[in-house]
Amino acid sequence: MRKFLTFSLLLIIGIFGINKIYSYSKIYLIGFFPQKKITKINFMNLKYLDKEYLMNYLDIHLNQNYWSFNTKKLIENLKSINEISDFEFTLHPSGILDIYVDEKYPFMLWNDNNNFSYIDKQGKTLRYNFSFHNLITISGKNANKNISEISNIDKYQKTIFESLKKIYFIDNVGWKFSLNNEKCFLIPVKDFEKSMKILKKITSLEIYKEYKSIDLRIKGKIYLSKKKCSI
Repeated sequence: MRKFLTFSLLLIIGIFGINKIYSYSKIYLIGFFPQKKITKINFMNLKYLDKEYLMNYLDIHLNQNYWSFNTKKLIENLKSINEISDFEFTLHPSGILDIYVDEKYPFMLWNDNNNFSYIDKQGKTLRYNFSFHNLITISGKNANKNISEISNIDKYQKTIFESLKKIYFIDNVGWKFSLNNEKCFLIPVKDFEKSMKILKKITSLEIYKEYKSIDLRIKGKIYLSKKKCSI
């Protein structure tokens, strides 16, 4: 009875493991072609990344034997590439390995003391050798470490931030959103959604047109100013 239970448990684990790998890959008859080799590696759907950049992360190469091809390792390698949001791969009996990838689109362009880099919504660097246009620039030390606090800004780009030009971050102080109409909003580092609710109410008022800046950085207080915006 114990042997039967042990066998059943191993069978369930084995099936689960196979299904998990298969969700990313299709491997055709590898076990029946141990002498075959990988003859070609194709990256599908590449828009911003270079094939050479990806190959540096992958423990695979041309003329590699089928028996040494490790699907689990390839999955781990592809997951470790921050620029990739999703992927699938297929190893054909012909020896061709097709790898289909979905690349992340940059969230913002980060200016760290005149050192520019693309970052995602978690503040991780995207190493693209590609020029993206119409990205919002965010400036300030440690802005990348706090950018997840404003990751929902897309929800308000057709309303509150319709004319957003740049974003500035000051550590332990807050965010400054500079608009094209020479107005600006200053909000605390945390509680982004709460700040948006307040800004939505204020910007809908007729009196808002008379002011240049709205400052919400001090909890429980709202400051309106007619002076030119400053950090």
